[in-house]
Amino acid sequence: MLEIDGSEGEGGGQMLRTAVAMASLHGTPVEVYNIRANRPKPGLSAQHLSAIKAVADMCNGELRGAEKGATEITFVPGELIGGKYRFDIGTAGSVTLMLQALIPVAIRADKAVEIRLKGGTDVKWSPPYDYFENVFLEQLKRMGCEVESELIKRGHYPKGGGEVKVRISPGDIHGYDTSQYADTGSIEGKVFVSNLPLHIAKRMKKAVLKEFIGSDVSIATEEHTTLSPGTGITLWTTGGRILGCGVLGEKGVPAETLGKKCAETLSEDINSGVDLDPWCADQLIPYLSLIECKGEFEVRYPSEHLRTNIDLVNKFKDCVRLKEGDKVVIEYTGKVSS
Repeated sequence: MLEIDGSEGEGGGQMLRTAVAMASLHGTPVEVYNIRANRPKPGLSAQHLSAIKAVADMCNGELRGAEKGATEITFVPGELIGGKYRFDIGTAGSVTLMLQALIPVAIRADKAVEIRLKGGTDVKWSPPYDYFENVFLEQLKRMGCEVESELIKRGHYPKGGGEVKVRISPGDIHGYDTSQYADTGSIEGKVFVSNLPLHIAKRMKKAVLKEFIGSDVSIATEEHTTLSPGTGITLWTTGGRILGCGVLGEKGVPAETLGKKCAETLSEDINSGVDLDPWCADQLIPYLSLIECKGEFEVRYPSEHLRTNIDLVNKFKDCVRLKEGDKVVIEYTGKVSS
């Protein structure tokens, strides 16, 4: 039984999601304690419960202590089972955060996995759906993971009501020579409004185009009818280096400010020559434990989420290093003993 202190590092829900996913991948029972101990409301929320129960369902695992508000759980993984699954997080719980726990598990299932998931597709403190689809999944595909995703309906805080469908085919994850991918190509993006005036989206788009004058930029605009209002913009590169940034609307923040912030953040990553943006980097760490060769990725800076995921993954398999010097490099070391 591997014991994990859930208050270490970032100390949030990421610790729990990564722990149960890694337990399933490597067949290691875990006990997670001090769950979200440093948060204003410690313990499991409905969103966290949904994620770990879904993982247990997909791998026929045994889950003990999984109740709302609990600060300690025990998880004993079983056989990873493919097939079709439906999960409803409830209200606006983030579907992209829940998929961080489910996709790694599905990769090692005995057959293809199809997941229909209801909740919030674009909510605060989580990757927007368009970033998930066009940046994170594209990076996984480059590493050999066959994942297809479809947005059925957007959902925002507080009522949620969004839905996505994801299909994952089992397979081997591999690294690649990042030196072969020096270019970033053109910039694409998507800006949307849900139950809000279209001019908000147009103003965000205009702000982005102003920041990238002279560049090849194409941004799609969407309008949606949802249970709760929301808006956001995601930008990504289309070349060898897949980089992206997603920004959601906030009450009182002008549309022009959101568009400019998204464009400036992506521009920083493009100009720095890194392989991964900070958000994709921390999400990829669990997959590096499945690679059977050596390699590295460069990032602009190490986020607390990145440090936390590296420390946690290395408890299951000592295989990832963070090197900080003139450059910040994530090094994966292939087959290393646990």
